[in-house]
Amino acid sequence: MSGKMDFFYYRSHESGSYVDFHRHSCYELVYYVTGTGTMQLDGRRLSYRPGTLTLTRPLYPHDERHDEYTEVIFFGFVYDDHPVALPNGLYRDSANGEILGLMYKIKQELLERQLYHENRVNLMMNEIILLLGRSAHAGSPVRQPEKLLYARRYMDENFVQPLHIRTLAEISGYSEDHFRHLFKEQTGLSPAQYVIRKRLEAAKEKLLSTSASISEIGQDSGFSTTSQFIELFKREWGATPLQFRRQAGGGPP
Repeated sequence: MSGKMDFFYYRSHESGSYVDFHRHSCYELVYYVTGTGTMQLDGRRLSYRPGTLTLTRPLYPHDERHDEYTEVIFFGFVYDDHPVALPNGLYRDSANGEILGLMYKIKQELLERQLYHENRVNLMMNEIILLLGRSAHAGSPVRQPEKLLYARRYMDENFVQPLHIRTLAEISGYSEDHFRHLFKEQTGLSPAQYVIRKRLEAAKEKLLSTSASISEIGQDSGFSTTSQFIELFKREWGATPLQFRRQAGGGPP
């Protein structure tokens, strides 16, 4: 399991309030502790109530309307969709509130910030992913398109190299058009978007953990030019690589 926490918040919304359409570059999980309302996601209107959760895949627009006073706990996370594929939708916690209990423990870890708290947070978050996977496939066998998984692993291992759709399709055993369709269906991203995301994630880590120059990091992460790296990074994260490094307190450029 490779899920990593990106952000974590808890807040309340007044009755009749509305959060307009927006999207995130990562997965988002919202747990509704109290209240009722709706979310529009992936062409569907989902009705929430206490003990339910909504899971939104990266880059999917969604809104939120609160019919009653609503308390939520929510977090964003980066995840490679393996071994549990997480579809958009509404989920329900177990009768004993197993997921809510884990979210409260995560909240406590983040407040106390004891030694290794980040590691424990990610462990509990990955446990939540597993529980969601059980919920999503309850009553039906879990089916994984194994041939597609081979291509994804190849992409994960070689994303800094030029990758061609024909090669990826051949690895998976599908035609190019069918590979594109299945890949987007499973991950929510086109193959090209997936590779760019992997490169941007790698660059983000290097900006935080090394003192390499912006151009070196862009090249080492698979971008053909520094200008392309800067443009795509800003589009994804809302800041240039240099701005991100300074804001995060990373090494000097």
